[in-house]
This record gives sequence, C-alpha cells and structure tokens, in this order.
Amino acid sequence: MAVDVSAASSLGPDDRAAVHALADRISDAAGAPALSDQALTQLAEPGVRHLLARDGTALAGYAQLTAGALEVAAEPRAMDALLTAAEGATDGELLVWTHGTHSALAAAVAARSYEPVRVLHQLRRPAEVAVPEHALPPDVRVRPFRVGTDEDAWLRVNAAAFAAHAEQGGWRRPDLTAREREPWFDPAGFFLAWRGDELVGFHWTKVHADGLGEVYVLGVAPAGQGSGLGAALLVIGLRHLAERGCPQVLLYVDESNTAAMRLYERYGFARHDVDRQWRATR
Repeated sequence: MAVDVSAASSLGPDDRAAVHALADRISDAAGAPALSDQALTQLAEPGVRHLLARDGTALAGYAQLTAGALEVAAEPRAMDALLTAAEGATDGELLVWTHGTHSALAAAVAARSYEPVRVLHQLRRPAEVAVPEHALPPDVRVRPFRVGTDEDAWLRVNAAAFAAHAEQGGWRRPDLTAREREPWFDPAGFFLAWRGDELVGFHWTKVHADGLGEVYVLGVAPAGQGSGLGAALLVIGLRHLAERGCPQVLLYVDESNTAAMRLYERYGFARHDVDRQWRATR
C-alpha cells in the first residue's frame, strides 16, 4: 500500500506520541537519534510545519519543516514521499540533517542529488577518566542556573557566544522554556560563570535516559574568550557528569570549529559518529 502524506500546523498528543515511538524505533535500528533534540522539542511548538506519512492508520514517517530546514524520521518506504512533499512546500534552498553513519536517510537524499554542506562530529570520552585541572579565572565565580531568574542573561550570552551559528545563537525564550519543561532538564547541571554581575560563560550538561552524559551547550561571551574560562567550565561539567554516574560523555561539534575540536580532544574526547547536513536547491 502506498503511503499517504498529510500536512499539519500542530500535532495533538496522540500524534506526538506516535512520532516519538517511530523515532525511537528508527534510532534503535540505526544506532543514532532519528531526530535532533531541537526537532523533538518543537513537536508541540507553533510555527512548525509537520508532514505525516501513513500507511493506512500506521505512522510510517514524519518530517518537520521550519524555515527551509528539514528533519525526517521515516521507514524507507516513506522517505521519498516525505522528501517530495517537503520539496513541494519549500521555495529555494532546502537543508536536511541526517544523523549517524548508518542513516538510511543519507542514502535517500544522496540519490536525489542533494549535496553535503556541513559535518557535525559526535565525540565521546569515558567519564571515569580523570579530568585535568584547569582553574577558573580569579575574578570569576560559578553557580547553577536559577529558573525564572537567569533566562534573559543566558539568552544574551548564548546569542553573543554563537553569533556565527544561527541554529544555537538564534534561540529565543520559547526555545529555552521548552527545554526547561523536558524531563531531563536539571538546573543543578547548568553552570553559569559570573564576573561580578556580568554573565561571561556557561556549561549546560544533560543526562540522557540511558545514562549517557552530554556537554549540551558550552559557551563563553566575547568578553571572556581567551581567558581559559571555556576549559575551566568544561572541567566543572565533566566532573559533575562523572559524579552523576554517567559511563560516557558525548558532545557535538561542527567540523569547521577547529578550536573547539582541539579543546575537546585535549580533554580526552575521540570521534564517535557523524551527522551531515545536505542541501537541495530548486
């Protein structure tokens, strides 16, 4: 039976549950997340175009389209139908992420002559490996994030630290609020570095449901760069994740960010997997 693709501007609870179940099945088979953290947090957010591919009543594929950026979690029989629907709904450039070296979606977009334009490396390190010392700058103090108090300051510094990376630097209050609602969110693992009343850096850690730790976001404001603050915050977060009992710690870093790659490799991270972004130009 051919799959039928429908579009929706919002998803109800049953559809969101079905998408999560589909993504979990695909992730287990491929050994990598089928959808990014951003896509999962946007399942219930406005301003997103959802494409649902069904074989009868069964959900065979899901795609999320936001401002020309596409995420897809689909069984092989639904991929072409979803990609065709997304292409038809987009004027100009379409950017698609594929996750992991065993992504079936990567073969599907390559067959449609999409070109790879970005590489995102997943790095990992064993949490029990000792972390080298790296002291904070003497005028900097670190404390955990305070929900309801620190959001605006963090958004400003995040935007400044990632000014060249629109996906991270473009976060707004709803993006942060959506993550504060996630079951994994723990302000005790969200470290803020202050110089007086000025926020100059942060290390936001995450513990996954399977126990893996993650350097979720590590950023330093332009005023704090070059002071060793990034390395000191990395050490604080890694020790926190080890204390939480995480067997390994993962992170994602853009291949073009050679300075960050050198920092992470210096602290024992090694390449584990690869995500790729592909471009289709109409």
